[in-house]
Amino acid sequence: MGTIADLFGDQLRATVGADDGADGAAGELAPASSPGSKADLVEEAAMEAVLEESGLEPGSARAELTLRGDLDLDDLGLCAVVARFERAAGARCPDAEIEQWRTLGDLLSAARALGGK
Repeated sequence: MGTIADLFGDQLRATVGADDGADGAAGELAPASSPGSKADLVEEAAMEAVLEESGLEPGSARAELTLRGDLDLDDLGLCAVVARFERAAGARCPDAEIEQWRTLGDLLSAARALGGK
């Protein structure tokens, strides 16, 4: 059957503009690494997807925001976010790990870790 990233294919594209502050919001939520690293790119893809799926303003992004409560991400929205950063990472995130995420910080940490592999 494949992963959700395989099912969505290339249909998911980043639509958040470069001047929306997504980079800054993502950088505030995770430790810095070398500029332009794969971990940075995967985390950025995850943050852009969260902003797009949730309607969150970049300046309002905080690590403690809950995915389902504060960001109102349902299963499909979360799958879309995961598909975006899995594609950027070129790797898959296990479903069991995804089920453990509660906050935006959890999601971004997982995206960064996946990008660092």
